[in-house]
Amino acid sequence: MEHPIVEKILKEGINSVNVSMLDKSTQKKILHDVGEKLYKQNRFIEAIEIMAKAQDFEKLTKLGDLFLSEKKTELATLCFIPTKDKQRLNNAAVLCIQSKNYELSARAYEAADNKQMASFIKQNFVVM
Repeated sequence: MEHPIVEKILKEGINSVNVSMLDKSTQKKILHDVGEKLYKQNRFIEAIEIMAKAQDFEKLTKLGDLFLSEKKTELATLCFIPTKDKQRLNNAAVLCIQSKNYELSARAYEAADNKQMASFIKQNFVVM
């Protein structure tokens, strides 16, 4: 049986519920279920946000790789940012530059702890 909090989050968003009051395993289960359902509903940004909140880095990495194979660079980058996977983030940042998404590229470089490139992109390409 599905936890009632899952449906509430799907309808009203993650901020409609304070899951921190639940034990860690219940939190992970609920967030995992919500993330899976959002993904199946093609609500990718929300699914990525939930998976990041659940710290499901393995799932985010797999999903990011899938998005890359589908040429969905921005979604892949959003998946990789919470994982802190430096190699994937640096590669995704280059792809973001190629698609002229400089702000996301800078975010990817920051997450990869590549401060020099993040700063360069921000100073030269991101409109303030």
